[in-house]
Amino acid sequence: MLLGALLAAASVLLGWAVHATVPAPDAWALRAVGESRSGPLGTVARVVSTVLSPGLATGVLVLLGALAGVQCLRRRHEAAWLLLRCGLLLGVCWLTVLARYAYRRVRPIDYPQWSYPSGHVTAVGSVAVVAVVLCARLAARQLRTVALLALLAVLVTGVSRVVLRMHWPTDVLGAMLAVGGVGLVAAALLGLLPTRAAPSA
Repeated sequence: MLLGALLAAASVLLGWAVHATVPAPDAWALRAVGESRSGPLGTVARVVSTVLSPGLATGVLVLLGALAGVQCLRRRHEAAWLLLRCGLLLGVCWLTVLARYAYRRVRPIDYPQWSYPSGHVTAVGSVAVVAVVLCARLAARQLRTVALLALLAVLVTGVSRVVLRMHWPTDVLGAMLAVGGVGLVAAALLGLLPTRAAPSA
């Protein structure tokens, strides 16, 4: 839980540090990207941003609720409670995007929403956190693979948003810190983190 609090605090500090300025790494990244958004790389980035988007998080949230309902009808209350807690975890992580109204950072291009943190990365990161938590509880042997795929999805989403000039790199980093931090704290409070097995006699 301490690690989660530190990550969330780092996101807040980063947000206040960059909300009214463009640090050198952000400016360099946007220059490096140039006009890639209008070429083949931009086409790929648009596809990624469409698939790995807030719509994905919405779909997963609805799916968790539906599965919980099915488990309740089958009187599998423990499974239903697990799914409901995961849905709550996803929602809490996703709500960190509302911090953008406190920072009010302007985007690299003219767009009618604030920039920090990235909404796409927040949404995909929230789904990633839930996927890792569920895997840790239900299929621990696949945890490393799922964690790597989840991290890859978040990174690819972040890169796509920078290529499309919709976000600064620090918007992506801030979203990852916020979701990771809040996710760890919320998962601990919801009793979703796996506990260590008791030592055998």
